[in-house]
Amino acid sequence: MKQIEMMAGMLFSLVGLAACGGNQAAETQAESPQNAAVIVSTERIAYSDGNEDKLYHADLEYARSFKFVAQTDGIITKVMIRPGQKVTKGQMLVVYPPQNYQLQVEQQQAIYRDLQSKLKKQKALLSKGFVARQTVEDLELEVENKAKEVRIMEEQYVVKAPFSGTVTDMSVTQGDHVVSGTQLFILSEMDKLAAEFFASMEEAFLMKEGDNVTLELGSLPELQGKVVRKSAIMDDARKAYRIRAEFDNRHGMAVGGITANVRMRLAGNGNSIRVPLTAVASVGGKDMIYKCVDGHAVATPVRIVRIVGQQAVIEGDIAPGDEYVTIGIEKISDKSPINTMNSNL
Repeated sequence: MKQIEMMAGMLFSLVGLAACGGNQAAETQAESPQNAAVIVSTERIAYSDGNEDKLYHADLEYARSFKFVAQTDGIITKVMIRPGQKVTKGQMLVVYPPQNYQLQVEQQQAIYRDLQSKLKKQKALLSKGFVARQTVEDLELEVENKAKEVRIMEEQYVVKAPFSGTVTDMSVTQGDHVVSGTQLFILSEMDKLAAEFFASMEEAFLMKEGDNVTLELGSLPELQGKVVRKSAIMDDARKAYRIRAEFDNRHGMAVGGITANVRMRLAGNGNSIRVPLTAVASVGGKDMIYKCVDGHAVATPVRIVRIVGQQAVIEGDIAPGDEYVTIGIEKISDKSPINTMNSNL
């Protein structure tokens, strides 16, 4: 009898456990994640003006620089300048005659002095009527031509400043032997800077002469300038167009020869659509965004036209006013139920 009662109790316990397990399974199924809405952030599609700031790396130089090179072989006998020195137009800077050149000059100077002495005597004879005036006039012309010849010889290897400016580089010192083509110095006007950079065909199409540009020089003050020239042909090596901009160097900063950043705003077409990069998903090799329709995420294929900073310019089945997911796309898929933190779906 006791054994029958014990078996009946065990059977009753098992039935109770089965009933409890069934209730828990039902509750778990009711709370399945498949039926829970995912919380996401959304925004509405809006047209952008299309304007964008672009940053280019540019080679910086002084807008007007004169790199003087030796026209023939010679020896540097005089150096009358130093880097950073300001000079005036016509000022003598460097002398580099060839070997034995000074002897040739002295010989021509001796001939010139002899002609001057002869002319003086002929004029004295002319005053007394002993020689014809034509003889004296011919000798005067000969003296004048010899004077020009000596002056040309004396200045042939003397480098003079072609304009007033600052010596920005010095490549030789006194006593150096130079050959034709050797750079001697660089003379620059430091009041204006020029920056050259390259832009893609699409970007160059949006640029024109007179456009505003900003020169960024790190800790130094920014400079405002203008585009002054745009190449009409593409550079074969860079596959881009050369752009030149100039800036007033009002602070006289010595920044020639460095690489700096040029920033300019390119005008857009006024009807582009931009979305954050966080809103674009890649599914099966295709780019898409998730539009919000009746509380569900709807996968919508798009084409990325270009990337602008942290945004993507896109095209596709989208229009201003469409609501789309900006944050949380990694937690959803097509037809997922969603709740948004900043709008009512």
